[in-house]
Amino acid sequence: MPLSDPLIALRTSLAEQLAALRGVSVDELPPALLDISVRRVGAAYYVCPSSWEQLRHEEGGAGRPVPYWARPWPSGVGLAGALHDDPPAPGTTVLELGCGLALPSVVAARAGAHVLATDGATDAVAFAAHVMAINEVEGEVAHVDWTEHGDALVARGPFDLVLAADVLYTRANVDAAARLFPRLVSPGGKLLVADPNRAGAQHFLGQFEHDTEPGPDVSIHTLRFAAGAGGHT
Repeated sequence: MPLSDPLIALRTSLAEQLAALRGVSVDELPPALLDISVRRVGAAYYVCPSSWEQLRHEEGGAGRPVPYWARPWPSGVGLAGALHDDPPAPGTTVLELGCGLALPSVVAARAGAHVLATDGATDAVAFAAHVMAINEVEGEVAHVDWTEHGDALVARGPFDLVLAADVLYTRANVDAAARLFPRLVSPGGKLLVADPNRAGAQHFLGQFEHDTEPGPDVSIHTLRFAAGAGGHT
């Protein structure tokens, strides 16, 4: 069955942006990256590669990293749901770290927040921008790896609300987060961390006062920092 005209236009736009961000021609992009579909989770739509496993295979064969960004993981969906149930006030400044397909950013932007969604993968940046567009919300998307470019994010902030879904999966990330995250949140603001109950998250949370909404698969943790907070309480 042929693709509908809107999906063809979406794929064409994505292909051009992906190629530009990678610095290659469209013909050099992995086919699975452009075999896309539009899906819905909760009240939000997202566009993603139709087969994550095929994309992972093609990227691995080319020596590129696993495209973890290219599917909606439970923590991102859970964080989007939490924001849907308790949306930020209009005008809230929001930063999402490691946004992937940016579903939490979409929900925040729909509530009237001023959103900056960031990811260290250029492909994620392109898809996140299109996810914003298909949901008809405004937001900024930027290629920023928070583990490497934290100072640049601090310079853009502080932010009223910082969002992070499943980013504490290595000890290096936990240590980097403990140093950086308090510097990103404005006085009176908060950090929301969604995590699939990893041990690393417990190490991070043990360093700060926090509230937790536990779940069997994903827990949502809320942290607030005093002005000038450092990496430990």
